[in-house]
Amino acid sequence: MKKTLAVLTLLAGAVSGYSQGQIQTTDYGNTDFQITIWSPTTAALATPGAGEVTGNTAANNSLTGTSDIPAGTQTYPGSVPLGGSATGATSPTDYGNANLWSTQLYAAAGSGAAASSLTAVAGTVAGFFTNPSALGYPGLYDQTSTVATFNGTGSPTVAAGSPVTVAIAAWYNGGGAYTSLAAAQAAKMPWGMSTTGSENTTGAPNTPPDLPGPGEPQTLAGGITSFSLNSAVTVPEPSTIALGLVGASAFLMRLRRKA
Repeated sequence: MKKTLAVLTLLAGAVSGYSQGQIQTTDYGNTDFQITIWSPTTAALATPGAGEVTGNTAANNSLTGTSDIPAGTQTYPGSVPLGGSATGATSPTDYGNANLWSTQLYAAAGSGAAASSLTAVAGTVAGFFTNPSALGYPGLYDQTSTVATFNGTGSPTVAAGSPVTVAIAAWYNGGGAYTSLAAAQAAKMPWGMSTTGSENTTGAPNTPPDLPGPGEPQTLAGGITSFSLNSAVTVPEPSTIALGLVGASAFLMRLRRKA
């Protein structure tokens, strides 16, 4: 009897492990999903803190050397794809230095969940390619851990076969100074988030589906597309603020003397 209970307990644990929903998170080498992440557009630079653009570009994009999947018609005036090099200035305007930019998967249980309800999925922070190759061009994030498991540990809980809503976020990491999207937002650094997409997960040992792209067979609602970042919001340095206060005080004192 005790042996039977032990076996049943082990089987229950195995079923539990296999019932966790999973999804592929890679941005390259797929047959039905590939997006490009762009720097702020000219319009976004003109209006700091706003101006994000979303949507896939046409096939055979000359700037990235590859194509968005599925192909679209969006353009990103004044933008360049993030990454492609391992060197450059350590500033929020150095879009070619792959080491200064990060991405992470965001998710919520269910189909068509609001973007505001999505939370960061632990273990899915990724960088960008530093050396363009057949599988790595600027604008494509380099996800080393290619499967996200929604088991409630740093992620929403989603049973295998149940739908999940996902999106990709990207931000300026300052060479490791900002390790999360929230930290970059608080520091008013460039950041952006894709549109959302939903699809049914699978569980091991089944091969997890790719991230949902618009119009793809496995996509239940919406679809993740390429996107650009918002521009940084310039915050005056303390010294600048102090000088401004000194100038204002002097002006007020002058007015008092004239009176």
